[in-house]
Amino acid sequence: MDSGIPSQLQSKLWSSNVNKLDLQKDKTMIVHRVLSYGDLEDIKLLFNMYGLLELKHEFLANPMNVYTKSGLNFTKNYILDLENTPIDKKKYVKTIY
Repeated sequence: MDSGIPSQLQSKLWSSNVNKLDLQKDKTMIVHRVLSYGDLEDIKLLFNMYGLLELKHEFLANPMNVYTKSGLNFTKNYILDLENTPIDKKKYVKTIY
């Protein structure tokens, strides 16, 4: 079964087999994991899969604690161009004690 998710994203989506993921049902996990752990080629694939508006919506509507502080800043302000959009960073930044 082909999920439409490129196999090169498997290492960013380690908890699931990409062939068994659903582009819509698993969108939150896919978007945040690739934005947080992916390289620029992975992020290009993500843009091709969902488009900028859908990525922005998913990022803002369904936060996930998977980002470092610097990674969140880069993703929010430069990748998604949301520099002037306030967010609750506690909902995005993973904390390691």
